[in-house]
Amino acid sequence: MLIRNAELHYVRVVPSRPNKKYNKDNPTWEVQVRTYDREQKKEWEAQGLRLKAVVPDEEGARPYWKTTIKKRIRKADGTDSSVVEVRGGGKDVDPAIIGNGSKGHVRVYQYEYKNDNETGLANVLQGIQLTKLVKYTPKARDDDFDEDEEMEVVEEENDDEDEDEEEMETVEEEEKPKTAPKSPAKPKSKFD
Repeated sequence: MLIRNAELHYVRVVPSRPNKKYNKDNPTWEVQVRTYDREQKKEWEAQGLRLKAVVPDEEGARPYWKTTIKKRIRKADGTDSSVVEVRGGGKDVDPAIIGNGSKGHVRVYQYEYKNDNETGLANVLQGIQLTKLVKYTPKARDDDFDEDEEMEVVEEENDDEDEDEEEMETVEEEEKPKTAPKSPAKPKSKFD
C-alpha cells in the first residue's frame, strides 16, 4: 500500500540509528505522517490507518491528523529486517537530512494480526519517496567549539637529549632489591 502526499515528521530511518525509546532490544525505524485535509484523512482510514486528531495550542496553527508508521530492526524470527528505502528524484537520499515538513509517499506492508485482546491491521514501514525535501540542519550549540579559530603548533626543543639518556642508563644499572625490606621490629608493650 502507498500512503500518498503525506507531510513527514520525525523521520528516524537512518539504518544505524533506530529509535530505542520504547524497545531497547528491538528498536524501530519510523516516520510520522500527517495530513491537514479531511478527504485525505478519510482515504487513509479506508486504507487501514488509525489516525489521531491534533489541535495545536499555538494561535493560527491548523488542526491535523497523524499516525506513526514503524518497522522493527529484527523480525519475529530474529533475523534482521531490511532497511527502509529512501528515494527522491529517482535516486537514493541520505535519510539523515530529511527534516520535518518534508513531503512524499510512504510504502507500507499490511497484514492482519490477532492477539488475546484484539484483531486488527498492522502497518510496517517499507520505504519513503520524497517529493519535497526540507533539509534538516542541526542547530549549533551554545557551547560548540569555534571551528575558525587557528591553532598554534610548537615543536618541542630538547637540548639535553644526552643527559636524559645517561639518566636512563643509570636507572637501568641500579640493582633492584630481591626481597621486600623487613618492617622494623615492633616495640614490646608493657603487657607482654
